[in-house]
Amino acid sequence: MELTREAPDGWDSRTSLPILTEGFAEASRTVGHRPRFVEDPRDRALVLLRGVPLPIAWRWTLQAKVYVERGHPGFLQALLSRLRRLGVARVRVNDERHGLPDTTLWSWPHVRPVRRYAFLIDAAGRTDGELLKAMEDPVPRNIRKAERARVVVDEIRSEKDLREFTALVEETSDRIRARRVASVYPAEFFAAAFRSMVPRGQALFLLARADGEPLAGQMYLVSKQRLTYYHGGSTRSRELTPKHGSTAAFWYALRLARDRGIGIFDFGGASPTTDRADAQFSLSDFKRRWGGRLVLVPSADVVLSPTRAAFQDRCLKPFWDRVHPLYLRICRTDEGKAADALQRAP
Repeated sequence: MELTREAPDGWDSRTSLPILTEGFAEASRTVGHRPRFVEDPRDRALVLLRGVPLPIAWRWTLQAKVYVERGHPGFLQALLSRLRRLGVARVRVNDERHGLPDTTLWSWPHVRPVRRYAFLIDAAGRTDGELLKAMEDPVPRNIRKAERARVVVDEIRSEKDLREFTALVEETSDRIRARRVASVYPAEFFAAAFRSMVPRGQALFLLARADGEPLAGQMYLVSKQRLTYYHGGSTRSRELTPKHGSTAAFWYALRLARDRGIGIFDFGGASPTTDRADAQFSLSDFKRRWGGRLVLVPSADVVLSPTRAAFQDRCLKPFWDRVHPLYLRICRTDEGKAADALQRAP
């Protein structure tokens, strides 16, 4: 099984999943991933390799994120075997943005089943009134507040709008870092996705403004069947937050999915928790109040090298939030060394 740096001819035309596309692979480079494409008659996958691109550290830190289209068991067995030979210690297979259609690998040795969740709203054929009726307060009330504040939501078309979007994301990232959580979405990621995915209809970006002031920005993945929320940011200005820019952007996106004949609006990752003390409760409760349904999205973690995976857990993770910005700088300037290391791998 061959992992190629360049996508095979016609790759994007053979997948309906934006998260497997060449554009998403290109954007992933900006967060330190090394994309590889693999395909055979059974299935196809985008493999995102990541490790510290230094001679010894590469072998001990190498991990992989895999987005496989159908999850064919034979294809996955061959792919995992190939990744083991490359020296990959741990593989994460799919996530809440695209779950595993086939969970046969859950029964395999060294595989940990992962049960993720997402809120989905059936958008097709529903009127504004029907969508609003399914919601719980304060969502409808905040939609009306945004309308009274003359919040306008538009698709981002220009580099200027993109800069306003990334400024909002950076502001949100600063708040995340203040809670000692690393930000993994630099401005370069969104710029690459905007330039490579939006022209191909694989992604869209929204920006909510009031009187010309940016309030919130959101990125979505687009397929024929689903509009999926990927990431966003918002202002925390006390003068602007009462205008509910994020709510206005979600409301625009929900109706956009319906108007374009996209059957499902995917709110993205959520938690089934009902514990108000849980860190995931607030965001998940916000999504629940839009009237969707919580669905299980299967994925998996696979350990290919217990020794090196244990090293990554015990030594790498505790320092990740501190070294992550440095890691990104190294990866942006050391692509050649990492590529050479992969070439030399068996």
